Amino acid sequence: MSVRLLFLWLALWLAGVPAARAADDELLLTHSEFAREAAGPWQRVELPDTWAQRSLAGAGKGFYRLAFHLDAVPERPWAMRIARLSTNHEVRVNGQLVSGGLPMATPVYRRPMPVLVSLPPALLRAGENRVEIEVDNGMRAGLSPLRLGPAAQVEREFLAGYHVQVTLPQMLNVASGGVCLLTLFLWWRRRSEVALGSFAVLGMLASARNFAYYEVATGPSAAFSTLLFFGAQVVSVVLLGHFAMALSGRRPRALRLVLAVLGPLLLAAGVLAAAFGDLNQLRAYAYPLLLALTLPALWLIGRRARELRAGPLLGLLAGLLVVLGAGAHDYLYQQGHTSVMDGYWLPYAVPVALVGFAAVLIQRVVGALNQVEALNLTLEQRVRDRTRALLAANRAKSDFLAAASHDLRQPVVGIGLLVGLLRERIAEPAQRALVARVDAAVAALESLLAGLLDLSRLESDRFEPRWQRVPLQPLFDALAAQEGETAQRKGLRLRVRPTALAVRADALLLEQILRNFVSNALRYTERGGVLLAARRRPGGRVLVQVWDTGRGIAAERQAQVFDDFVQLDPSQHERREGLGLGLAIVRRSAALLGAPLSLRSRAGRGSCFGVTLAAADSAALPSAGERPDPLWLADQSVVLVEDDATVRDALAAQLGAWGARVLAFDAPQALRIALDALPPAERHAALIVTDLHLGAGSGVDVIRLARGRLGALPALVVTGDVSSRRRDEIERLGARLLHKPFRAGELRAAISALLER
Repeated sequence: MSVRLLFLWLALWLAGVPAARAADDELLLTHSEFAREAAGPWQRVELPDTWAQRSLAGAGKGFYRLAFHLDAVPERPWAMRIARLSTNHEVRVNGQLVSGGLPMATPVYRRPMPVLVSLPPALLRAGENRVEIEVDNGMRAGLSPLRLGPAAQVEREFLAGYHVQVTLPQMLNVASGGVCLLTLFLWWRRRSEVALGSFAVLGMLASARNFAYYEVATGPSAAFSTLLFFGAQVVSVVLLGHFAMALSGRRPRALRLVLAVLGPLLLAAGVLAAAFGDLNQLRAYAYPLLLALTLPALWLIGRRARELRAGPLLGLLAGLLVVLGAGAHDYLYQQGHTSVMDGYWLPYAVPVALVGFAAVLIQRVVGALNQVEALNLTLEQRVRDRTRALLAANRAKSDFLAAASHDLRQPVVGIGLLVGLLRERIAEPAQRALVARVDAAVAALESLLAGLLDLSRLESDRFEPRWQRVPLQPLFDALAAQEGETAQRKGLRLRVRPTALAVRADALLLEQILRNFVSNALRYTERGGVLLAARRRPGGRVLVQVWDTGRGIAAERQAQVFDDFVQLDPSQHERREGLGLGLAIVRRSAALLGAPLSLRSRAGRGSCFGVTLAAADSAALPSAGERPDPLWLADQSVVLVEDDATVRDALAAQLGAWGARVLAFDAPQALRIALDALPPAERHAALIVTDLHLGAGSGVDVIRLARGRLGALPALVVTGDVSSRRRDEIERLGARLLHKPFRAGELRAAISALLER
């Protein structure tokens, strides 16, 4: 199709090329005197002059004399266009050399080519002017008419003719070579397609040869180029034979023998003739033999086309017959038996044959695709059925987890808060050790539940990141507060390098990534410490890293750590603490953010995990606040609404342990009754903490009710619902979201951030 479009474009372009014609101020010289020797004898000839038509030898030197009359010397530069002139020539105007030069210092391959000669006004004279041309011709000997006139006009006509005679065939063969190159790549991928490969090589060789027809070779390469042309002709015929046999499925023994013997024999003869004899004489006898050798190949292709009754194959056969006719014509032209104004036809015929081959190729590709579609029809239907079943199962799993999430998280968060309170209130060492073991078991349970639910949420196609500017320092402080107790319990230093950087990310996903990095670092580090830091990188990026002095990871195992359920040589204690999902969650979260992960580690020397994010506007570095004391909420009133009695009691106890005055309710209606009963002067509070899903109403109702009665107080929503829709709804109210299950440190960090804001 692309080749047809190219031909259409070329036809339209040619329609717009102005035809060369003699203008009023141009001179067309069609009469000349000719002699084989400079001294004569001279005879009058008509131009164009073809030596073979006058029974002259097809090669050698000749001399032309032409005269033209000018009434006055032109004011503007003139030019002379000669449509056919041997590349070995010497042109003189009024005795002055204006083109070429004989004898030539560098031998040139002798062929008739278009020539444009500049004629400065100083060179011309009023009255009679003379043009003298000496030519050293090859087999195609002769001279075309001479056209003289204003330089701009003659040059325009010269370029128009040059484009038709040179540029057009070169473009056609470049396009043909591109088609063959593509076919060659297809054959490279499917070596069994011998017909495909042989014709691709044949077409590329023919296109390159046709393109080179119009390039003038000089020096020793002139003789070498003649040998290359001869060799290309021999190889092309041999390849055509192999293509015909591969396409038809028939391999006549006589044809195989001729191709195997005659091809190498002619190539060897060509090398010897180029080195010691006259290669042109060998070409005169070899080319008819090669043309005859194409007939068996065309017969095989024609027989195959008749068997298949395939239109594209008949088109290819017609194109090859056109090439055969063009080859016969070009042989006669090359031997000088046609007019000097003639030209090669093969550069136009080969693209025609390649159009036929492209049609055959397209038919084969389309046929193969149809066959594949037919074979895959049943398979595709089975895949669709299986896919629907899998999607239904995955949807059912997601719906179940969404429904069960709240109920699963509720008891876990209550147990965690109550065990934390118990640890703070028991002083007897034996009992504290027992409570510590219970607390570790609860922490492991929380970690497992959070990991499974987070992994399921990230695999859901419903989750979409919420992009925003995320300052890193508040996030670092929250992580330090949440994980500080774990580090202190293990005797490790958890350090945070202060930063003013901010990134563009989803705050929840980024917190999830860094929390897993830090908790993993603390879990696998026995002595030393963990560092959380960020630094700028080129290209507007920020690299956030977590360094540790732990056991490290061997190089051959580093690619495994981000896979699901992978723990590298865990101890019994570490196996109880997790399922190997932390870094799998990190990988999925980073993929949603489009944030590359990095890992550097050496066994026994620690590790460095990193994530690279897009930088956002930097903020002023927050001043490091002091760690809150145990009664950091003293004299603060906190409104608590939670419908689960266990969680409500645990939250009330924890807030009370921090010094807060807690007003606890189980539903929005109870809160409304209590607030309406208070005098307006006593309606005040520092904070409201509410569950999102309540038996009668929601946390959104609680926030609106409380702010309507108590003013614009900060609000913290605790929930097991992790959907993006709920998060957006809470953030539109200016409230903060804390997902269950959580520990006391996470609750304290969230409340601190709210009160500071």
